[in-house]
Amino acid sequence: MSAPIKVIGVLVLWALYTIFAYETCLKQCCTEEGAGDTTSLVDDEPEETTPVANRYAIDFQWNNAQAFTNDGFDDTKQNLLAQLDENNILEITGFYFEGEEAPEGFDNMGFARAAQIRDLLAPDVPAEQIKLRARLVDDREGMKEGYFEAANFEWKTPETEAEETVEELDDRVIIRFPFNSTVKEADAAIDDYLDRLANRIKTSGEKVTITGHTDNVGGDDANLALGLRRAKEIRDILIAKGVNRNQITTDSKGKTQPVDTNDTEAGRHNNRRAEVRLIKN
Repeated sequence: MSAPIKVIGVLVLWALYTIFAYETCLKQCCTEEGAGDTTSLVDDEPEETTPVANRYAIDFQWNNAQAFTNDGFDDTKQNLLAQLDENNILEITGFYFEGEEAPEGFDNMGFARAAQIRDLLAPDVPAEQIKLRARLVDDREGMKEGYFEAANFEWKTPETEAEETVEELDDRVIIRFPFNSTVKEADAAIDDYLDRLANRIKTSGEKVTITGHTDNVGGDDANLALGLRRAKEIRDILIAKGVNRNQITTDSKGKTQPVDTNDTEAGRHNNRRAEVRLIKN
């Protein structure tokens, strides 16, 4: 073999060796510890992370009774325990929404959520000092995709725990009725509320919906009719006070939306009610 051919062969072998050695080194550098420094060679932008949605001390998801605890739960629990004494009762009201299925063993999702919170507080708050309630409330925007609060807490003494004939809440007023009756309880507190309501809506032009409810004694159809008569009883009182009939809508849910247990007389009394809700213009 001539000298020029030998030189060319040596150069080709040297070039192949150099390429092989470079690729081997690059692969090793990228796999060894500290290889993260090579990410500067990548042109792709880093992936954006999705912000964590706001969470509450105790929150829930749509159509799910499971209670989730987050930052602030310990403070919430300690605040409740600070008010505990031998005689008072912690009333836990679970909220639920139209379309949520009632879990097995519960009349509605609200009771199931309240029971979940009761279990979270045990044994620090004795079960005999907890009362479970439920309330159907309006849907909130985006709630089916995220987390939401769905409970209210209220300590009650034996005096305030006594049966109430009228209860004013943030979004409605509850007027209670005697067993199997379409005549409201005789109570000055109810009369005072209806006077104030009539004066307000006569001036403002607001409308109201009145929905009648019953306990679980009796058949479905009979209770549906009884609930409607209760709603119309309150409507007629307002009309007699000068409210335009067109400002009032009546409805009945019969025994399908209890707010309290039907296993006790006190609970059934709470379920025998008409709920009055203002509709803003």
